[in-house]
Amino acid sequence: MMRLLARRGAALAAAGLLLAAASVYPAPTLLLAVLLGAYMALLLWRPAAWLVAVPALLPVLDFAPWTGWFFLEELDLLLLATCAAGYWRLGDAPPRTKLPGTARVALGLFVLCYLIAAWRGLMPLAPLDANSFANYTSPYNGLRVLKGVLWPLLLLPLLRATAGEQGSNLQRLLVPGMLLGLTACSLAVVWERLAFPGLFNFASDYRPTAPFSAMHTGGAALDAYLAMAFPFVTLWLVNHPPPRRLALGLLVLGLGLFAGLTTFSRDIYLAYAAAGGVIAGIGAVHHLRGGSLSGRSMAASLLVLVLAYWILGQVFESSGYRGLGAALGLLATALLLGGAAPRLGKPLLAAALALGLLLLVAALGLLGSGGSAAKGSYLAYGLALLCAAGGAGLLALGAPAQRPRGVLLLAAALPAQALAAILVARHYGGNDTLPAISMVLLLAVALAASRLLPRPPWTLDRGTLTVSFFSAIVFAALIPISSSYYTGTRFATVGRDMDTRLAHWSEALSMMDDTALTSAFGQGLGRFPQAYVWQNTHGEIPGTFKYVDEPGNRYLLLGAAQYAIGYGEVLRMLQHVDMKPGQRYTLSFDMRRQHLDAGPAAMVCARWLIYPMACSPARMPPSPLVQDWQHVTVELPVRQQATAWGAPLVFELYNRSHKAPLEIDNVSLREAGSGRELLRNGSFSDGHDYWFFSSDRNHMPWHVKSFAVNQLFELGWVGVAATAFLLLAVGAPMVARGLGGDHFATVSLAALTGCMMVGLFDSITDVPRLSTLFLLLALAGSLKPARKRIKVRRQRNGAEDQDADALMA
Repeated sequence: MMRLLARRGAALAAAGLLLAAASVYPAPTLLLAVLLGAYMALLLWRPAAWLVAVPALLPVLDFAPWTGWFFLEELDLLLLATCAAGYWRLGDAPPRTKLPGTARVALGLFVLCYLIAAWRGLMPLAPLDANSFANYTSPYNGLRVLKGVLWPLLLLPLLRATAGEQGSNLQRLLVPGMLLGLTACSLAVVWERLAFPGLFNFASDYRPTAPFSAMHTGGAALDAYLAMAFPFVTLWLVNHPPPRRLALGLLVLGLGLFAGLTTFSRDIYLAYAAAGGVIAGIGAVHHLRGGSLSGRSMAASLLVLVLAYWILGQVFESSGYRGLGAALGLLATALLLGGAAPRLGKPLLAAALALGLLLLVAALGLLGSGGSAAKGSYLAYGLALLCAAGGAGLLALGAPAQRPRGVLLLAAALPAQALAAILVARHYGGNDTLPAISMVLLLAVALAASRLLPRPPWTLDRGTLTVSFFSAIVFAALIPISSSYYTGTRFATVGRDMDTRLAHWSEALSMMDDTALTSAFGQGLGRFPQAYVWQNTHGEIPGTFKYVDEPGNRYLLLGAAQYAIGYGEVLRMLQHVDMKPGQRYTLSFDMRRQHLDAGPAAMVCARWLIYPMACSPARMPPSPLVQDWQHVTVELPVRQQATAWGAPLVFELYNRSHKAPLEIDNVSLREAGSGRELLRNGSFSDGHDYWFFSSDRNHMPWHVKSFAVNQLFELGWVGVAATAFLLLAVGAPMVARGLGGDHFATVSLAALTGCMMVGLFDSITDVPRLSTLFLLLALAGSLKPARKRIKVRRQRNGAEDQDADALMA
């Protein structure tokens, strides 16, 4: 009964907080109520549905660039609704899973350290004003960071109750939720690249931020999320999935690879490699211990994959995408032919068909000149590939009697496809590509001829196809991106960037108070941006903003940025606007300044978060220096053309001075003719509503750029020890369970490992949704079945009394 009352009380408390938060959140009230109400109704009907909804929505439920709110976010409303409906639905039922004792102790110590750090960051309490929950330099920034640790703690009872028997719902619901989130995030990266640099423009230094608004000051939010979500594709592909599931899993694999590799972040490359190493290493040991695989076969498979990757890389360097595609198709045909079980029943017919197809391909590829030769080589390859596809279709879908015909078609297609691959590669890269494509031919012959061995090294089953498709997608994504110009420049600057990181970490630690208490418990949660403003050691003043109240009015104060290297990285105030290219608009605002050097700059740019493009600036007229407010009106034309992929237009306002602050008020942007107002909260009377800010280039003032150094700065040495204890307490059992064949534990460990690889060179915990996901995965991967308590009731009845009397006698 007490458990029921506690859960119902927690549900009512969460519902009350949800109503309070939704009442102040800047969104349409009716729409918000309908969406949250529908979600809560779903959880009351199906309590475990949150295992899908939360991981699926966590990366994309982020509208800060439109609302301006990043202390209270849309995800917080979702999680409050989850707790309200979830705790109410739990009732008095005991949980089906539990957290091991060591993990419970480690989690308790970890959370306690965070609470102490949050208290130290808050004290002494600052008065509440319009800046308290709108700026990273606010003393209340620690509360924003703290919620990322508290949410998993509040969700733990729901996780234990809805994980199902033996944690079955984690595989059935949580994994699809993670894959839905990964897919949505990856599609956001694809759209962003389409709308801005171009999908396959790998020479540009554009690095996507996707749905993570926290990257408006840089950081690695997207990297860390992808590092945690991407390993879960493995759980969708293991255990010989049916064709539809296999196809969906491979699609998500390709999207996740493309999204991760096109961030051009070296830490995500390290994270993907480390996560893959964990999965491969634990899986290999498990299979070797079980006797299902031999070390020799695993080594041979690895050697073939490495050799194929190197050869395909040489092909791409000499003949580009076309040569790489042709080579991959050729190797796929050879692999199918080498692993197909049916015998080649009619070798003469196969030879005749191969000769005829070979002559046709030669005629198509060699006839013509110029552009017609190119079309001929592609048509020839397409014809050979069509024949191979027919053979693969008969093997996969045909009746047993038809499968030998599939082998015959594959055998006939292979020589023609080899010749067509040479023609395609040679047309693109000339004779220089012949050595590389020749190595592909040798590998293809070796793969196809392996069927002649007494014991073929592989069979054509779902496991082989899954690994083959997996490898092909990895090669097709990794080879072009790793060979691009921008990737080369990123790795060429590793040494210089590492020196910058080391200097930044040293400076961060030097900004800590020199006291025993600070050394033990840290500077305080969320205090680094404020410390950097006042205590950085090389004389920089980052760009700042502040809402200032005077009698009857509130205005925006834009500080002046100063940097030791002489480059002024301005802080921009942003708002999304509905503007039409080619139209004319009127911009007006009030400004006040104490120095003539302070001056406003305004423009409209196509941008998503931190890369302004095709900007249309407003030409500011010279204004005299006066002591009071000045009213400024200028024309702001929008010259850029609308893009096919809908790149959003953003209004930017900043102080161009590096010496003096600037005060701004009553900003208005109206459409010429109709007078339609495009800006909201231009008077700043509602504080940061609808205004977002961006620091486009210099990200050091906002992040420690290291998980370990950040923990030491905020939590002190006690917090570092508690963090290490928690990682060890959840990681070690995952290793043991993974070696025993628990795939979910293995992938959870890989996800945490990947995130830690990102944390080697970037901050993680200053983005609350990352902390929430990290701890949720750590807790989910650590759950084990709860022991059933059997209550024995001793009933005394007449018969028992008689038996007892007889025994006494």
